[in-house]
Amino acid sequence: MKEEAVSLSEKSNSTFSTRFKTTKQMLHRFFPWIKQPAAIAPKLGFTCGLMSHRGGSLESIENTLTGFRKSAKLEVDLLEMDIYMTKDGQCVVFHDSDLGRLCGLPGKKISDFEYKDLPPLLVPSALRSIESELNSDADARRIPLFEQVLKEFPTYPMQVDVKEGSEEMVIKVGNLIKSYNKESTTVWGSFRHPQNQHCTKHRPTIPLFFSFPRAALSYTLSYLGVPHWMRYRESALIVPDHPMLLKPWWFEDLNRMGINVIVWGRGRDGGGPGGGVNTVEKFERIRQSGANGICTDRPTLLKEWLKDNPLDKVDRFVTKRNN
Repeated sequence: MKEEAVSLSEKSNSTFSTRFKTTKQMLHRFFPWIKQPAAIAPKLGFTCGLMSHRGGSLESIENTLTGFRKSAKLEVDLLEMDIYMTKDGQCVVFHDSDLGRLCGLPGKKISDFEYKDLPPLLVPSALRSIESELNSDADARRIPLFEQVLKEFPTYPMQVDVKEGSEEMVIKVGNLIKSYNKESTTVWGSFRHPQNQHCTKHRPTIPLFFSFPRAALSYTLSYLGVPHWMRYRESALIVPDHPMLLKPWWFEDLNRMGINVIVWGRGRDGGGPGGGVNTVEKFERIRQSGANGICTDRPTLLKEWLKDNPLDKVDRFVTKRNN
């Protein structure tokens, strides 16, 4: 019975594959115009191979100046950070919707405090071995202003997640990015589509990453063989490391249009807070998918691994055409 089940499964997969291929051929035959690339956003002007998640959350307290300094010293490709707004309208670098995990104040939000009254960050259990070092550094446990990060790293590429928040916050973040001349070295946005609409409305010149709904649409059209039916205004896809999503055909379609693909981790990988890819085994799985970047809480480990295991770059298709 098992052999019969396997045989039926293989036959079903084979039939589906044939139908899928035939559908793609029919679509291209009757709608030849879909082969022409749609208008898309400009390519990113920087490499995305190593994205330091919240400044390297397993090497420093997340989203702090200390963490960003360590990552910059490693010469990572991209600093990833999250933004919220305080009661007095200050844009700060912080990830969670409340202060429970990071400050020991469950139920309290960044927006409940003026900036000067924000509590210090706790030292997470994963960093207890360097607690004394962190306690001796004034910036290691302080929630920083977004402007402080821009001021200290004026030319360093950044991925800025505006997450939740008001249209006012998005406007302020966009104004800060422009005022520090970082439009060409920043990719911003949110997985929430309304936030991305605010981004494109107020600062369309800053490169954007996909919201979840737009990523789902891109995946579906690529799966059907018609990726050019979508007009891409995004410059980067930042996608979780789910096996169903790590598809070379999808990533190739995006790369052909100059869009970078960066993969982040779904669970608390390697003791991280969630969101980072932190093991060599997973690095390799992502490399095999054809992604262009990896988001990690362990930038030192990934930096070393990438020396012998480079990721594909977006311009690989340009190189193939030239050869």
